Order: sequence, then C-alpha cells, then structure tokens
Amino acid sequence: MAASPQTIAALVVLLLPLFGFLVLLPFGRLLPRHGDWLGIALTAGAFILSGWLFTETWNVTTFHSRTTWFSMPGSSLTDFTLGILLDNLTVLMLVIVTFISLLVQLFSVGYMHADKGYSRYFAFLGLFTFSMLGIVLVDNLLLLFMFWELVGLSSYLLIGFWFHKPAAVAANKKAFLFNRVGDIGLLLGLFAFYTYYRTFDLETLRTLVGSGTWESGSFIVTYTLKGQPWLVEIGPTFLTLAGLGLFMGCVGKSAQFPLQVWLPDAMQGPTPVSALIHAATMVAAGVYLVARCYAFFTPDALVVIALVGALTALVGALVALTQNDIKAVLAFSTISQLGYMVMGMGTGAHDAALFHLATHAFFKAALFLNSGIIIHAMHRGLHHHHLHLNAQDIRNMGGLRKALPLTFYTYVVATAALVGLPLFSGFLSKDAILSGSWAWAQTMGGGAYFTVPLIGFTVVLLTAFYMARHMWFIFFGEFRAPFSVQDLRLKASQEVERVMLWPVVVLAILSLGIFFSLNPLSFSSSWLLQGIALEKLGGTAILSGRLLDAVKLQDEANHTLHLVFGILSTLLGVAGISWAILKYRNRPEAQLLHEGPQHAAGRLSQRHFYLNEFYAKAFVQPALVLARTLYRNDKRVIDYALNNGSKALVIIAKIMAWFDRWVVDGLVWLVGVLSKLAGRLGQGLQNGKVQSYYAYSLFGFILLMLYIILF
Repeated sequence: MAASPQTIAALVVLLLPLFGFLVLLPFGRLLPRHGDWLGIALTAGAFILSGWLFTETWNVTTFHSRTTWFSMPGSSLTDFTLGILLDNLTVLMLVIVTFISLLVQLFSVGYMHADKGYSRYFAFLGLFTFSMLGIVLVDNLLLLFMFWELVGLSSYLLIGFWFHKPAAVAANKKAFLFNRVGDIGLLLGLFAFYTYYRTFDLETLRTLVGSGTWESGSFIVTYTLKGQPWLVEIGPTFLTLAGLGLFMGCVGKSAQFPLQVWLPDAMQGPTPVSALIHAATMVAAGVYLVARCYAFFTPDALVVIALVGALTALVGALVALTQNDIKAVLAFSTISQLGYMVMGMGTGAHDAALFHLATHAFFKAALFLNSGIIIHAMHRGLHHHHLHLNAQDIRNMGGLRKALPLTFYTYVVATAALVGLPLFSGFLSKDAILSGSWAWAQTMGGGAYFTVPLIGFTVVLLTAFYMARHMWFIFFGEFRAPFSVQDLRLKASQEVERVMLWPVVVLAILSLGIFFSLNPLSFSSSWLLQGIALEKLGGTAILSGRLLDAVKLQDEANHTLHLVFGILSTLLGVAGISWAILKYRNRPEAQLLHEGPQHAAGRLSQRHFYLNEFYAKAFVQPALVLARTLYRNDKRVIDYALNNGSKALVIIAKIMAWFDRWVVDGLVWLVGVLSKLAGRLGQGLQNGKVQSYYAYSLFGFILLMLYIILF
C-alpha cells in the first residue's frame, strides 16, 4: 500500500536521531561546539513532527502502512512484513519520548559542557532516541525485539559513559545482563505465538485472537495460510506461559521484581541520562510492551502481572525509605512507580497504567534533572573548597532552598505529583490505578485479591514519607557541608545555568493536573485517559475480554468509592509527609549528618533486602567458581596434555627424521652404490677383448670345479 504523508513523517521522526548519531559519533569533535546544536536541532524537528502526528491521529484515525520484508517461496511460512502503526498510543509515546529527549539534551548543554566525551554523549543520546522511537512505531513483534535490543545497547553505552569509573563499568554490565534475562523470556514468548499463528504482525495476531473460541478447555483458531485452511488448538496453560514470556521482557526492562536490582546501579551514568532512560522512556518500554500485547494475556497471566507489579511497588517504596544518595531515592521511587503501572495493567486498568506512565514521565524527569542541578552545585562548592565529600549524599546537604530557591519550588511541585496530592498529575493517575485495582479485586471474588489494592494504598503512605524525608534532608534545616550554602550558586544573582533551569521549570509546570484533566480532582474526565482506553486502541477482542468487561462494569458501579479513594489517598499522603516532618524536625543537624538505620529492618531496607548479595551468592559466585574450575581444568589438564603431547610429538618427529635420514635414505643410498659398483663391474667384463673373455671363462670354470669338489 502507498505510504501516507503521516507514515512518511513518522519515518522522518525515526531517522532524524539516527542521522545525528551517525554524524556526531565520528565527526562531532570537528563541528562547532562539538555538535550539540545538531543533536538538539534534529530532536526538536522530531518533536515538532511528532506533535503534528499527534494532531492528525489522536481520536481521529489510525494510520497503518506495511510492506513485505522478505518471503520464503515454497515454504509454509507467511511473508515477513514490516510497517508503521500510528494510533493514539503510538503518537502519545512519540510526543513523550521526543519531548523528554529534547529537554534532556538542552539540560545536558550546561551539565556536560566540560566533559571530554561531549560529542560522544550527544551521539549516544541520538542512538537511544532512535531505538526508543523504533519500539514505539513498528507494527510487529520481530522488529520490536530488534529495536528492544538496540535500546539495551544504547542504555549500556550511556550508563557506562564514564567508562574510566569502575562502578560505571560494573553498572552497565549489570544492567545489560539483567535485561538479557528478561529478553530471553520475551524471545521465547514471541516465538511461541509465531509457532501457532505464523506471523509476528501485531494487528494480524489481534485479529486471530479475536476470531478464536474456547472449546473443551482449548483455544481454537482457524485461519487461511497461503491459500490453505489451518486449524490451531492451544491449551490454556501454554497461552498463559506464552503471555508471561512476553511479560518477562517487561520484568527486565521496566525493573520489576526480581530483576529490579540493575536500576539503582544504573545511576552511575550522567544524571540527564537517568532522567531520560530511567525515569521517562526506557523503563517505560516494558509497560508499553504489555499495553501493545494486551490482547494476548489470559486472566491467569494478568493475575501474575498484578502480583508482580504490587510486590515491586512495595519493595521499591520500602527500600527508598532509608536511602541517602539523592539519585538512589529517586531510582527506587521509579521502581515503585513502575510497579504501580504494571499493577494497573494486571488489574485491568490498562488506561490508568498508561496514564500514570505519561504523568510519571514528566514529574520524575523533573525530579532527576533537579537532582542534577543540586549535584552540579555541590560539586562546584566542593571543588571550590577542595573538599572530598559525597556530592550526592543528602546528609551533606540541607537548607538548599535558600541558595537554590527556583530549584526548590520546581522540586516541590514534582514531589507533590509523585506523592499524589490533589491538583497534581500523579493524583489523577494513581487514583485511577487504585480504583481499577479495587474493582478488579471485587470482580475476582475478593479475599486475597484485595491484597493488591491494599498494597497500592500502603505505597501511597510510604511514598509520601520517603519523599518528605528526601525533601527535608535536601532543602530544610541547616546546610551540613563545611562551607557556605551560598557557594553553591553559579553567581551571586544566578543559581544555575539558564539552559539547565528552563527544562525543569517546563517539566514542573507539566506536573500540574490541569494539563491532563479539566477537572484536576477527577481522573474520569481526563482527555488522556479517554484517548488510551482499550476501545480506542483496537483492544476489544482479547483473551481476557470477559474479565475486563466485568471489571469495567464494577468500576462504574463504584462511582462513590472513587471519591472515597481520592480522599483516602490524599489523607495517606498528608499522613506520610507529617510522619517524616515529625520524625526529623527536631533532630540535631549533627545527628542528621550521620543518619543511618538503627535496627535490623532499617538495614534490610537500606541493603535492598540483600537481593544483590543473594544474586552474588546464588548466581555470580557459582558462575565464577565454575569459570575458575574450567580455567584450572583448561590450564592443568587440557593445556598440560596439549603441551606435553606436542613435546612428545616433537621427540617422535625427531626420531622419525633420524630413522628416515639414516635408515631409509641410507638403504636407498646403499642400493644405488651397489648398483653403481655392479654396473662398473659389468662394464669391465664387457671390454671387447677376446683374451679377456677366455680368462674370465677359465676363472669361472675353475670356481665351478672347486664348488663341485668341495660341496
């Protein structure tokens, strides 16, 4: 089919960041200002085109263009296609990815300006943006997996950008390996579906799922493959496992329990990278994958997804309570919020989970970029006074609202959105998830299923506490580092570079609820929530359709409970903030400077429930022991055998050479010499003289007579 202007524009959006990567990586140092302007300009162009695509597509129509990629003549396999799908979810993600990427690049101009790898940094950002846009735009699972792996590669490069730091190298390897664990499940899941449906195309897969029926406990699908009728019978267990295989990709990329341990370590990368990859885009790719493949999850698979999401949200919040690194608190907060999104997906609140993905992208990016401003200022003050303190430890801060007032106000707004206070975006999306999860628990029959929404409400309280603690240590009390807090300012009249300040201001403004709902106290009137409903995304024919319809009806019947949940979550947020203020308000500054867990539960939280130690003992150390054993076997057995065997072969070769030289060659030489002597003797006998012949004859006759006489 002929490509529409919208499809061509989408291709341009995809290729612009790639062009920046291909130019900046080899030639960045040759360009003025090392090419930052080129990367920013290309991303700005992609954002503008994404905005146009949003206006053309949102609640208007869907654009889908595909072409044959390759085919296998004579095979029973279908043709392999590639294409671009533009629907509400696609254009929403396009705007989020390009907008956050643009703001991060602008922020990076000030944050990274003195770095030796400046042009390489912008090149890697372009590669990451290209990879992420590819995940969003493609219309089939095979291409999605390819871009999925490219995102893993580009995140590996950005996390380990400062490769001279051992911690950064360890962190990017850890992120890469943990993501590969999830990707193995994703690969098995997509090939499981291909085995039965013979296609990777998402639209075709949804159509086939929608045409299937349950008969005698099996899922029956009939379709035509290359002119021949095909009937497929799939067991419910296999369907559930195949869907959970796809979900494993989300577990790895979106840092779900138990693979979430890579995300806090990934904070070793530059802070703008944390804002882009680990708050707004890469970690959201897993949630996007679940949303895009939502038709393929059975009710049993959704239960597992809901439980994993709830557990992740709880673990992330509990660990964030005791962290002292400014980025570590935000990292565990990201894990917790990603758990919220996955919990929403599992409980049938598909639209609420995507809503939270969008709101979280803005307020968490604002928090990370603000933390970058604070870290940047702390480094400036420490460098000026030649001090060696941890610039990211919140215990070395305090009272920063005096020196960095605008940073403080934007931080407050983004924190309020994260906690979920009324009038802020997080209030709307969290309330939607909590309401949906409660309706799901009611639909599933109550009992133990209510554990999921109760965990959700508990996390609201914990989030409010750890963010209030976080804010108190950074902005309130007295400055605890051994120099004046005013030394953190760039100038007496300027707290930070303007190119770093404007992105956080914009993101903080977008953390207000009014941008997502005309009624910032009610999520049901949100234009965004309505635009990403399953009906808008072609998700009416899905394996869990009956369950989700029942959950939707139950949620509509819980209209009064929505108000109760909103009030309850607000009260929990206020209670968590009050708890933190009461706990730390009257503590001496010296005590705050040495704040640490005083009991076993606190140490358990601070050490991330010893999951890293568990993985080290359960997997890393056995792998190292096996590697050392194989190494010793290689050195002591295989190499010993090869070395000594080669020496023996050399000795045998020398013996064979001596035998060949003195025996074989000697015999050949002897035969030749004897032949030569015999020839000369024969030549002497045949001299042509008759008297000689008579003499030889007489000599022979005498010898013959002697033989007769003697023998």
